[in-house]
Amino acid sequence: MKKTLIIGFIGIMAGWLPAADSSLKDKLANATKQLGDKTNYSWTTTTKEADGNPGRLGPIDGKTEKDSVTFLSLTPGGIPVEVYMKGDKGAAKALEGWQTFDDIAQTGGTAEAIVRFLRSYKAPAAQSADLAGNVKELKEADGALNGALKDDAIKEILQQDFKISLKDDAIKEILLLGARRREGQEPPKTEDAKGSVKFWIKEGALTKYEINVQGKVTAADRTFDINRTMTTEIKDVGSTKLDVPPEAKAKIS
Repeated sequence: MKKTLIIGFIGIMAGWLPAADSSLKDKLANATKQLGDKTNYSWTTTTKEADGNPGRLGPIDGKTEKDSVTFLSLTPGGIPVEVYMKGDKGAAKALEGWQTFDDIAQTGGTAEAIVRFLRSYKAPAAQSADLAGNVKELKEADGALNGALKDDAIKEILQQDFKISLKDDAIKEILLLGARRREGQEPPKTEDAKGSVKFWIKEGALTKYEINVQGKVTAADRTFDINRTMTTEIKDVGSTKLDVPPEAKAKIS
């Protein structure tokens, strides 16, 4: 009798666990969809390396409003940069006036690498939805939904952020990964890739998410260890205002 009860309990648990995971995924999908349905919100993304370094770009403050215009404020190399993007067009202002992404990319070097990063940048609504679709299994702990990321998603994050995270002048060429790879040169490779994500949801709305990626990236015969945590906090949903300067608007129209 006791053996029968144990077997029955195991069977119930086996059926309950997938259902629980499905319920959590539905909860997360609804939260990311709710954010995606909003036309205006703000966010701040902070990066922390394993050694405590805040990363090459520093904190990224963002806003998005109607007409799919996105504003970003960042400080690559300690230089304040403002960015406006709409669709596949973008404009940025640093030490000089507003320039299009195409104009900036022509200068090469780190500027070109940053433009490539910006062109592929995803606002929280899109990024969180992508992450939600790339979680292997969701669990709820300490007030957050968390889970390991699928391998392809981890590699994409490692290689994307790797392009603009290096500082040594001796490896500037690597900053252009994928932009001007020499003929026959292999794309960057990743090894020992691990990644996880956490989502915080309050009253059905996504308020914060955090990504941690680890691994080795090899390019141009150099290997770099990466252990990076990126935290995005979402705020002012429904009340964010975005005034695009006329010069910037002309560049992205």
